Amino acid sequence: MIRNRELFYYFLAQALVAGVVSGLVSLWAPQAVPAFLFGFLLLIAISMGFQRLRYRQIAQLNDYLQQVATGDFSLDIQDHKEGEMGLLRTEIYKVVLRLSEQRDIIHRERQALSDAISNISHQLKTPITSMLMMTDLLRQEELEKEKRQEFARSIGSQLQRIQWLVSSLLKLAKVDGGAIRFQKKPEAAGSLLRQALEPIQIPLEIKGIDVKITGDTSTQLFCDRQWTVEAFLNVLKNCMEHTPEGGQIQVQVQDNPLYTQLVILDSGEGIPRSEVPYVFQRFYRGQNAAADSVGIGLAMTRSFLNGQNGDITALPGPGGHFVIRFYHQEAV
Repeated sequence: MIRNRELFYYFLAQALVAGVVSGLVSLWAPQAVPAFLFGFLLLIAISMGFQRLRYRQIAQLNDYLQQVATGDFSLDIQDHKEGEMGLLRTEIYKVVLRLSEQRDIIHRERQALSDAISNISHQLKTPITSMLMMTDLLRQEELEKEKRQEFARSIGSQLQRIQWLVSSLLKLAKVDGGAIRFQKKPEAAGSLLRQALEPIQIPLEIKGIDVKITGDTSTQLFCDRQWTVEAFLNVLKNCMEHTPEGGQIQVQVQDNPLYTQLVILDSGEGIPRSEVPYVFQRFYRGQNAAADSVGIGLAMTRSFLNGQNGDITALPGPGGHFVIRFYHQEAV
């Protein structure tokens, strides 16, 4: 402790003060000098005791911060006692706790990025490998014309799949990065649903699937038309893919003082209860997923809706069951 310059100068100053005061006391009352020196030495001893305790506490904080520097955030040093050291320990603990939380967030983001890259690589690898094989076959001069046409169509289909995947990932990246500015205004629910159904109208007719929309379709949703239509399309397309021929898709428009919701039901096999928590995770493919499913359509839908003060939930079967909600601005 005496190596500490602060303490050295502190005790040196006390010794000088003691010498000066002792000299003055010896001039006025020589018989009081022993008592004065005893009292002064006792005061110094008590002071040293408090100083040792304070520096021991500071040493403990130093050891703790060294542990933190090595990545060990496990020690809890918060102090509920009053006093400057108690406050200092508590404030240091708060800062370290925030650092620990930030470290965990960064770790999760890195893991998510790693998983995403792995999934994207897997999704691109299959069609690219397939196209390379078909390209090699197309080089064969003796290949029949029908086979050439078949391979050409297959390559075109694979390219469209890659284009859709890249486009979808770019949209998700824009939403995640806050690059999309939703242009929200009142839109009629029925108009949004009809526009969302247009791209899948022919596949619906081919499968003989009947789509019924009930409720007040003039109900206004405060949303961005373009992104909301795409969100609805992803859900309706999912329902269509899991609905058998001659099945039915129902859309119920419901409104209350807190939110407007769309309940979408289909007559397919439904979502197993065990898969419900995962259906909106990116690249998740359930046991009933189509062979060419990528697993990002519903993830995009949730991102688009969350950015517009809305959300979507899924419920277990029988039949597919999705609930989309747009919360009223005054209720938030």
